[in-house]
Amino acid sequence: MMDFNPVILSIPLYFTLIGFELIYQLIKKVKIYRTNDAISNISCGISSQVTNALWGVLSIAMYQYINEYWSIATIPNTWWSYVLLFVLVDLMYYWFHRASHEINFLWNVAHVVHHQSEDYNLSVALRQASLGGVFAMVFYLPLALIGFNTYAFLAVKGINLIYQFWIHTEAIEKMPKWFEYLFNTPSHHRVHHGRNPKYIDRNHAGTLMIWDRMFGTFQAEEERPTYGVTKPTNTWNPVWANVLPIVDMTNQVKGTQGFWNKLKVLFYKPGWQPLELGGYQMAPEVDKQTHRKFDVHPHMPMIRYVFVQFVLVIVFTALFLFTHSNYDFYAKLALAGYIMWSIGQLGILMENRKNWIPSEYIRILASGTIIVFLIGGTTSYLIAGGLIILFSFWLSRVAKSS
Repeated sequence: MMDFNPVILSIPLYFTLIGFELIYQLIKKVKIYRTNDAISNISCGISSQVTNALWGVLSIAMYQYINEYWSIATIPNTWWSYVLLFVLVDLMYYWFHRASHEINFLWNVAHVVHHQSEDYNLSVALRQASLGGVFAMVFYLPLALIGFNTYAFLAVKGINLIYQFWIHTEAIEKMPKWFEYLFNTPSHHRVHHGRNPKYIDRNHAGTLMIWDRMFGTFQAEEERPTYGVTKPTNTWNPVWANVLPIVDMTNQVKGTQGFWNKLKVLFYKPGWQPLELGGYQMAPEVDKQTHRKFDVHPHMPMIRYVFVQFVLVIVFTALFLFTHSNYDFYAKLALAGYIMWSIGQLGILMENRKNWIPSEYIRILASGTIIVFLIGGTTSYLIAGGLIILFSFWLSRVAKSS
């Protein structure tokens, strides 16, 4: 039960749909993807899934415990119970999602990472905060108390999240009117990702748009949104992308006088500050004439090197996610640490920070050590040695050409 994750099982589907969107980009000759941004988005998704593999089991165990010992009823697994659970999961998601936008602590710790990309494509759906799942589970616990068992909950919650993948696209303009009214769509969710003041904190729905219409947070798409957050993160490093908002929030708390004001910084809306510091800061209008996306990138040889390494990290991460229950805690922690180091390192190289190239040699050596640990035997030493020599030589050529 603890390893059941429909989202991970859908990884092949995700990348297949991203492939179709890339084909659409070629056919229509439009710029939907940037390599650096897409790698950063998927890296944040890797970070989220890896950290979830470490402590996500605790949140599932909490749901299981409440369901087993505190539930007020036992809901049978029937078609009507799954329909009811689908509606309730979506309602709980709406309130978690809305709270993640309206409570500064949750915004910075559990959600802002998802909104940092200044592009809008299917890779953005994978861009998730590392701690988001832990805080989200708190909002779902009433379902355990009602009596929906853990298997049913995880299955329906997975379907809810999988649905939300396809709405992160500009390739679809509008769905039929009846569909747009009832369900979340690419048009509705583009609004949600807009940093334009009229679009801020709108359209929090997961699958059913009725919640936003019912609770007054609906906004139809008018002009095409400008994507991203009001304070751009300006990094391709997924680790720093998760840490920076927390650092900024911590500094804001430190710089605010008075205990109650400090609490308000944490639990009021993002942008709140005391009157003596200027009061609530509204999201500024976007000047489309001067607005420029963060787009630093290295020379092409480094991009090719990073891309190949990133594909290898994706493959390794997939293997880790499917097999991590086979390892003890310390081995699991070491492998997760290696993945986090890898995506962080590759993100830094994508920022053209040449002073970090020496640490990439160390990561290559560590990769060989991981291969020996996982495979074992003489063959593993041959494979590891060959890859270390190959990638070290390639990296040296890339460094010389920069």
